Amino acid sequence: MSYVERINNHYPDSFSKIQSLEILEKYKNELTAKEYDAIFSSLCSHALENMYLNEKDILVSIAHLRHEISLDEIVEIAKAS
Repeated sequence: MSYVERINNHYPDSFSKIQSLEILEKYKNELTAKEYDAIFSSLCSHALENMYLNEKDILVSIAHLRHEISLDEIVEIAKAS
């Protein structure tokens, strides 16, 4: 199953940086170091503003980094949420 297909599942919100990091760790073995670092950086930047990435957010990031989804599609997903 592609990352885009997984995006359509329901995922609970994350309420801390630790929760977001735990989700990212689930995918660590599937990611290149560059992909992991990019998502980790985004996760930390969002956490500074008390915004925490949930699993759907991380899957969208992976799909985008792997060119499975465009920025326009990401905007549509955000509008639908």
